[in-house]
Amino acid sequence: MAAILRHRVIRPQEERAATIGSFSRYILLLAFMSLSVAGVSGALAASVDPLEHLLGGNHRVGRTASGSLLAAVPVTSGGSPSYPGPIPSPEGRPHERSLSFPSHPSITKQIHEYAIKDLEGFQEMLDRAWIYLPVMKEILDVLGAPSDLLAVVFVESRFRGHVSSGAGASGFWQLMPKTARTLGLRVDGYVDERFDPIKSTRAAAVYLLDLYEQFGSWELALAAYNAGDGAVREAMGRCRTSDFWVLWKKGALPKQTRRFVPKVLAAVEVLRNFQDYGLQKPSYAPLWAFTTVWVHRPLTLSQASQWTGVPLEDLKRLNPALRRGQIPQGTGYQLRLPPAAVETFLLAYEKFMNKRT
Repeated sequence: MAAILRHRVIRPQEERAATIGSFSRYILLLAFMSLSVAGVSGALAASVDPLEHLLGGNHRVGRTASGSLLAAVPVTSGGSPSYPGPIPSPEGRPHERSLSFPSHPSITKQIHEYAIKDLEGFQEMLDRAWIYLPVMKEILDVLGAPSDLLAVVFVESRFRGHVSSGAGASGFWQLMPKTARTLGLRVDGYVDERFDPIKSTRAAAVYLLDLYEQFGSWELALAAYNAGDGAVREAMGRCRTSDFWVLWKKGALPKQTRRFVPKVLAAVEVLRNFQDYGLQKPSYAPLWAFTTVWVHRPLTLSQASQWTGVPLEDLKRLNPALRRGQIPQGTGYQLRLPPAAVETFLLAYEKFMNKRT
């Protein structure tokens, strides 16, 4: 059964209401990486796809008619889908496919924190991230965003998908509820799609690309992601500059933001050159395969587990957006199941529906 995942993302720009499009046939995911590592450059400015050496450039997830690998229909702003290409910036140039940044004392200091003081913690983050990195990178690739942006997740949540801040930000990308809803994610008492690594990555990537289009700089886009675009615009107007590092030097941005941007850029540097810093790529090949089926009536994951024999914890891991472990009433929900369990589930679900009618 082909997996169908339709997700509507509303861009904050262009009256905050234009539809970016939808992913269809987005799953049956089988992502794996090569254990060979390409040569590592020590330069801060990298070439196209600077994280390919980490994720395995020769084993990219691709489209296939059988559906056994990730099938992704690229997203466009309106119109009919087209194959992915660089998304134009405000000046008409393609988006940079990697983040270029100067050698700055604040970045150097944070690299030292990651690679010397907390190398073990960074390795734990990399181990925890391993299963998510292939699909997240594929989403960024499809949308035309730099894979370097995965460093945002390392900084924001340390790849703990269910972490929440005191201010209300949650999930891998630490999106605020209002921002998440604006980006098309469902956030309520039953479903919180900020916890979903696929949907939240797509929303965050669209948001970051939108900020880049507004400011024309990845440093400023990251600052706006952290502090809000209004705060960045106000600082730029007050200081009469569009140079993030001038704003940083003048203390024009909140302290948290002045720390956040160098943290992300330092994480980019460490991830690009992970072996040089003593980090190890996990030795196992991540496998995350599932199919989605529509469920139109309230149903608990415990019931699905009993019907299929799939451990409850596995179903929770595949369906992290279900806050209470159950599908609520409404228009239906796309439940994720291991492919081998789909037929058994559908037979049991049909009997369940017949009894209720």
